[in-house]
Amino acid sequence: MTSTQQKSTNLNDDPRFSSATALLEKLKADLMAVEKQIDENLSALSAASAARRNRIEEQAHAMLAGQPDAALNASVEAARIRADIEAAQLKRPALHRAIELQRQVVEQLRGELHAKICRDLAPKHVGLVREIATRLIDLDAALMAERDLREEIFHGTGLHGLTPMMVGNLGLLRDEYSGSAYYLIECAKIGYLKKSELPEHLRGRVPSQDPAPTVQKRQVDPDGWLHATA
Repeated sequence: MTSTQQKSTNLNDDPRFSSATALLEKLKADLMAVEKQIDENLSALSAASAARRNRIEEQAHAMLAGQPDAALNASVEAARIRADIEAAQLKRPALHRAIELQRQVVEQLRGELHAKICRDLAPKHVGLVREIATRLIDLDAALMAERDLREEIFHGTGLHGLTPMMVGNLGLLRDEYSGSAYYLIECAKIGYLKKSELPEHLRGRVPSQDPAPTVQKRQVDPDGWLHATA
């Protein structure tokens, strides 16, 4: 991949993630099918139970009708439905657990790939933030010139005549608590800008990084005395 090509942020472009999510969706579909099968079999069993007489009565009527095996066949069918329901009810919790485990796999992959995407695109993000900061400083210079012009007219005439054209709540960098100043200060705190790149009056708002404390090492002289050294 060349530097001019955009790195993909679509997780499905990764074969591991697309395969994992496909399996998760299949498990969900299997669970829905099992739930439907259970509902249909319960309805069928309920209908059969409501319409069926007791076995002795059924057998008697079947014998009179010359169909001695009819009652037995009905009983076998009911047993088959019960067996299907039992098998599906055993499969259902297994599918729930499989879905839970596969979700964990998907989310772990999502986290890994997200971290990699962020690492890969971090340099581009830094460049964009620095570009925003540069343009913000340039914009502030233009806003200052516009404000200075209006103030010059006011001081010379005692009247306001031109419409102030500030940009929203951006404010001016001369105000260290303005929106634009806050943005640059945060850039320096996070590390997108060096402290020295800020306007001088804003540098005091960025805490200096204290050097790591020196850990003293303990040495033992031949005579057995301990000495602390930097």
